[in-house]
Amino acid sequence: MTFFTPRSRLYWLVSLFFLLLFALVAGLYILRDNLLDARQFKRHAEIIANDIWALNETGVLTYLQLVLTTSHCRELTIAIPGNDAFLHLHGPPLSGLSKLLYRSKLIWSKNISQDIVYRGEHIGTLYGEKYVRVAYPLFNLLIFFLFMLLTTLFVMQLSFNRKKLEKQVAERTRHLLTSERRFEDLVNLLPEMVLETDRDGIILYANQTATIRLLGDNLVGQSFLNCITGDGQLVAEQQFQAALAGKRTGLREFNALDRNGRSIPVLVRAAPIFTDERVVGSLLVLVDITDQRKMKEQLSSDQKMKAIGLMAGGVAHDLNNILSGIISYPELLLMDIEEHSPMRRPLEAIHRSGLDAAEVVSDLLMAARGVPTDREIVAANELISSYLDSVDFQQLQAKYPQVLVKTEFSDELRNISCSPIHLRKCLMNLIINGMEAIEGEGNVTITTANSALDALPPGAIGDLAHGKYSRIIISDTGTGIAAEDLPRIFEPFYTRKAMGRSGTGLGLALVWNIMRDHGGSVDVTSSPTGTTFELWFPSVDRETSPHTDKLDHRTYRGKGERLLVIDDEPRQRHIAQALLTALNYRVASVASGEEALAYLQSHEIDLLILDMILAPGWNGRESYAEILRIRPGMKAIIASGFAEDEEVELTLAMGAAAFVKKPYTFEQIGSALYKALHR
Repeated sequence: MTFFTPRSRLYWLVSLFFLLLFALVAGLYILRDNLLDARQFKRHAEIIANDIWALNETGVLTYLQLVLTTSHCRELTIAIPGNDAFLHLHGPPLSGLSKLLYRSKLIWSKNISQDIVYRGEHIGTLYGEKYVRVAYPLFNLLIFFLFMLLTTLFVMQLSFNRKKLEKQVAERTRHLLTSERRFEDLVNLLPEMVLETDRDGIILYANQTATIRLLGDNLVGQSFLNCITGDGQLVAEQQFQAALAGKRTGLREFNALDRNGRSIPVLVRAAPIFTDERVVGSLLVLVDITDQRKMKEQLSSDQKMKAIGLMAGGVAHDLNNILSGIISYPELLLMDIEEHSPMRRPLEAIHRSGLDAAEVVSDLLMAARGVPTDREIVAANELISSYLDSVDFQQLQAKYPQVLVKTEFSDELRNISCSPIHLRKCLMNLIINGMEAIEGEGNVTITTANSALDALPPGAIGDLAHGKYSRIIISDTGTGIAAEDLPRIFEPFYTRKAMGRSGTGLGLALVWNIMRDHGGSVDVTSSPTGTTFELWFPSVDRETSPHTDKLDHRTYRGKGERLLVIDDEPRQRHIAQALLTALNYRVASVASGEEALAYLQSHEIDLLILDMILAPGWNGRESYAEILRIRPGMKAIIASGFAEDEEVELTLAMGAAAFVKKPYTFEQIGSALYKALHR
């Protein structure tokens, strides 16, 4: 209960103290009054002693009447030897308040006696009954003590209230400081830049993001216009003045200067700051949209790649089917033509042109759809050395005789898991680009090194996880890449070189896709003195994969095995039959999966050669699934001009041994068949 709170108990203790103090003072006062009365009676007895000795009754009577009045006596009596009532006087009766107090026992009477002595001889006794009128002074004393008590309680209450108020002020100050700290922490945690300015645009406060991203520790005290670049300052000033006019402005895009002096795109919103309904400054919020721009550019790039992928997927199948005749028939004819025949050179040129065209289609698919590859554990130094010893590189070196290619290999380079064919393609594209960028004499340097990443390298394309990496660095001393071109060099068909003379514009797009699909990244830096590309491959601790020797054409010739070609293109069926017959296989062909299923009802086949696009009816995967239902374990390989996709992966998972991309050569189809039949 609140009645027994510590404060109420203290009030009661103080009240009890004043009550006891009053009782003590009242008791002392009554005691003092009794002593004064006794002293007065003694004085009266001394004064009337001479008149009593002389038996002067008149003089005694006159004095005692005066005493009755002044000493508030009810009656006085003088007794002398032989006469106990020598003189007896009665005082005036009480009236008014005194009478009321007397009846209420607040005024009472007391008896007092005093011996009358004359020259040392006892001559009588003075008796008196006196009214005790201490109620009046005690009442005044009570009022005084009550006043003191109330004053003390009031002072105590003020003290308590003051302490309570001080505690509340301290508590609210602490809460205010905590709220301010939390608000400041919250503002500092915001990814946006927050500025407060006065009416002149001078920055009074900047959160940590603004301090870190903009002009650094010297930001406070400067005009916010110093953060805006170029013509944007005029628009920013107009937006600021609108905020001072009490308006909240919408988001506007500007270019701001970061602490390194570089321009960054930001969205700015301004709002007025009020104090007593008066605008005293402006609150500015700046949002760095660098990442959003990059994401927008990446989305645009992805949309381009998607469009290219749709286009590439649509034309690759038909183009590869067309190229099959250009590649396969010359190869068949070359088998029957003598070494010195005048027809050999033109046929070889046709064959080579077909292969080059197929490579362009393959590059287009890789740039648009990625690189589904079989990985091997390889030593990058050995793979680079192998390429530099190849005929392709020797032809390239002959084209640019003034360019020297140097190597600086790390002896402790960690192995990588990659597709050797595609890594070789990366090397080829980057070395060709480096040589073409050099005017006259110059160097292309290939360096390898180990690295450990704790974060993404500046400018890298893609997201690299923390870990160990093996780097292949290709640097040239060419003229460099223009700053405005650098962000777009990995886009398909984006090139500043002569289209058709220096390539298709797919080279760097291939490098980007290959590195992305290998879980790595490509980092590029360029200046007027040269360009450096760094290929980051995740390192592996395993040893290199065992080398598989290439099959000799005599080895992959068939031994009369029975093959069934399933392809909806008559021309492809004729080409396949010619090639496979030349490889000593017995070949039959059908135009659809449904026809293949019917053919297998009455014929024995050792292996199927499946095209993936079969129209109308079942596709290659569906056809193989139906065939496996009646011929479990039937061997098959996929031969398709379409890109390797999910349908191909599902067919391989069902049991198909390999994927051979059209147009294929004797070596490619023969090797795939040999491995499928002998696994």
